[in-house]
Amino acid sequence: MKDITFVFIVLLVLSIGIENEGPLKLIEARTCEETLYEFSCVSNKCGTDCRNKHGNFASGDCNAIEDCICRYPC
Repeated sequence: MKDITFVFIVLLVLSIGIENEGPLKLIEARTCEETLYEFSCVSNKCGTDCRNKHGNFASGDCNAIEDCICRYPC
């Protein structure tokens, strides 16, 4: 019986904390964008170069005019 009471108390504390953006607050990161190179994009190379420059959370894609666009958290 004590275990159930403890669980309810923990849930109550967490729910109050979530409502007030307390202990479980999520941080929303901004996304920055950079053109690494223009008119000569190769998909695999673009993604690799982007991650090498800005870290593992970055992603690089080729756009319609073959520019390498790198998106990463700022």
